[in-house]
Amino acid sequence: MLIAFFDTVTDTQPKPQDVTWEELKRLLTTHTVSACAPCVGHKCPVKLEQRGWAPVDIGPIRRSEHVRAVTAAVFDLDGLSDEGLSALPQRLDGYAAAVHSTHGHRPGNNSLRVVVPLTRPALRSEWPAVRAAAVRLLDLPADPSTKDLGRMYFLPNHSGEHPTVAWTREGHALDVDALLVHSRAPSQSAPATMGAAADLFDLRALLRRVRKPEHRELIRRTLAGEPLAERGAQDTTLNTLMSCCAFVLPLETPEDVVLELFRDCFAATDWGEGTEHLREQARLKLRRHRARRTEADAKRLAENEAIWRALGTRPPTAQAPGLAPEEGEEDPEAWGRNLIMDISSKGDSRLRNCEANVFTVLLSSPEWRGVLRFNEVSKRLEVVGGPLPPGLDPETLDVEIANWLQQSEYGRLGLQPKAAVVAPQILAVAKRNRYDPVADYLQALEWDGVPRLAGMLARYFGAEGDVAHLRTIGEKFAIGAVARALRPGCKVDTVLILEGPQGLRKSTALRVLAGDWFSDAPIDVHNKDSAMLASQFWFIELAELSTLRRAENQPFKGFISRTEDTYRPPYGRANVKTPRRCIFVGTTNDDAYLKDPTGHRRYWPVHCTHIDIEALRQDRNQLWAEAVVLLQRGEPWWLSEEDAQRAEAQAALRAEGAGDGRGEAIVQWFLRTPKERRPAEVSILQVATDALGMPVAQVDHRASTEVGTCLVALGFTKHQRRSADGRRPRMYRTPEDLLTANQEARQPYMPPSVAVPMHRT
Repeated sequence: MLIAFFDTVTDTQPKPQDVTWEELKRLLTTHTVSACAPCVGHKCPVKLEQRGWAPVDIGPIRRSEHVRAVTAAVFDLDGLSDEGLSALPQRLDGYAAAVHSTHGHRPGNNSLRVVVPLTRPALRSEWPAVRAAAVRLLDLPADPSTKDLGRMYFLPNHSGEHPTVAWTREGHALDVDALLVHSRAPSQSAPATMGAAADLFDLRALLRRVRKPEHRELIRRTLAGEPLAERGAQDTTLNTLMSCCAFVLPLETPEDVVLELFRDCFAATDWGEGTEHLREQARLKLRRHRARRTEADAKRLAENEAIWRALGTRPPTAQAPGLAPEEGEEDPEAWGRNLIMDISSKGDSRLRNCEANVFTVLLSSPEWRGVLRFNEVSKRLEVVGGPLPPGLDPETLDVEIANWLQQSEYGRLGLQPKAAVVAPQILAVAKRNRYDPVADYLQALEWDGVPRLAGMLARYFGAEGDVAHLRTIGEKFAIGAVARALRPGCKVDTVLILEGPQGLRKSTALRVLAGDWFSDAPIDVHNKDSAMLASQFWFIELAELSTLRRAENQPFKGFISRTEDTYRPPYGRANVKTPRRCIFVGTTNDDAYLKDPTGHRRYWPVHCTHIDIEALRQDRNQLWAEAVVLLQRGEPWWLSEEDAQRAEAQAALRAEGAGDGRGEAIVQWFLRTPKERRPAEVSILQVATDALGMPVAQVDHRASTEVGTCLVALGFTKHQRRSADGRRPRMYRTPEDLLTANQEARQPYMPPSVAVPMHRT
């Protein structure tokens, strides 16, 4: 069978090898020992450096779309109980298998991997059905993530602290063709009405769509395996959790499947009577809330039918089933109560032809619910589905909707609005349905626990230079980008700058990272369109910073430092103020491009040698998922004082004039001075007069700024100390290499480009 090997978890180039089942069994039942004791378990960083494999026939890059076929079935059983461990041989009875413990295996917290051969390779299109049928056949509580075609598995490895598990069974391979036939037959283990919702992935996705913020946070924590709550609040929290499950998930979802969603959470919870008692309490609460939902559904149906009978018609049919209301939430199906009706002299009910009814129909009716929405990032009205044909001209949308209303059942009942009445209601409805696609994208990501951000600049951009500095700013950049998306208006006034020759695909890399929310439109800080642009994208590229004129430095710094943007939208009647969601990223082909002699800390230059676009595309989701986790943990996106000084020194090297004669003159001044007389710290005035020969009267603010920039570029670090008279002058610590370098006897260096006259002797 064909399998692929990988050197580490970040290796994207498979090494295919044809092996026999006997060879694979020996490989999978031989553990190696890593030096990681005491080991932290599944998230052990040493584990991430181990070799891996995948049972696939795959192309040159480790991506799911490059998988041609799956050659063996792998099932991960994490958190398996001791009873489940004992029952495993019986479940595999009659089938060939290799079973081994994984790196996180511990007594009482069993983590095993089961590998079963196939009668033939399962094609990529066949694998989802084959795997699902195999899980049902073997009745294994397998981790759903193992259905990922491109998933890599670590070879058997442990810390040496705990006994390992490794055994094999003789028997038959899983029959791929029989499993495909079985997958097309109705499942006996769950009602047919469950459909795809029985998949744990789909159920998790449904739960994450809860509307109440407090419920959304509870769902996030419990699905992530965090403890339910501290003692004293556990029962109330469990009751809320089961209420969400009862009112959001399909009623046909088996109880065991619901509890499986929270297996890790329950295991991590310090429940006084034990985990089994916790599970039983969860069952009881789930049943009680399901009974309340059934009663509420019946009551809602009866009320809705009564409303529409009064109008002499039948309730409209929804275009697609929506999410059930959470307990205590207003029922979206009861929208008809908000319609304003008139009673004729004959006693007939009619819809009043008014703006409020237009608003209610477009916001809440089954035909229009969720169709008109407002994109908080692009600041555009969007039409998603609905009764109108796709591709309509936005300029005539009010006319099209007015025509539809007049010709619909609502029109027959009296709602006959003009287009001029409909137009403002369209925008009002859309803004009720606001959504943030960037935030939705980021919050839906799940991190696999593999750290990538610290090495992002070196790995994907071929960054060269101070390794510690690059690791720091790479991580801070990503956290800052996520912070701007999830916390609009927060302070992010730093600019990552990608340096490199033309054709390196710097802009392409930024477009990959930002997706649809990237803009490379030119920025004019004096134009209101730039303020609007900054409010409509996540990433904005500042191309060729070297073209920025010196006179624009202060307005430019002010622009990128804003936390909100004020502008008048096209056809808008008033200015709007929106919290800023974007970050700025610069690109340049030059070496000296920073014309502002101050504020270098805001710029984070990165010298790129090559950019791996494919790897960036493959790992993009995981990079942002890691950044979200770090932000949620409270990691700052700004630099410490020490890191900020290092960043300033890097930026100073890119300043115009940083490579002129001043730097060499300062260095020569130190080298001509005997070691024992070299100052450990210097002031700007001392350097300007003694090293550069400037008259004291000409050391003004501009000259001081330029000398300070030059010192920072040479590696001097700024600090302040209190003098005898109570003042706190700014001083610069001399780098160690200048203090210890050998003395040189040279003629005084007369720099040709000093901006002010030198003393003459």
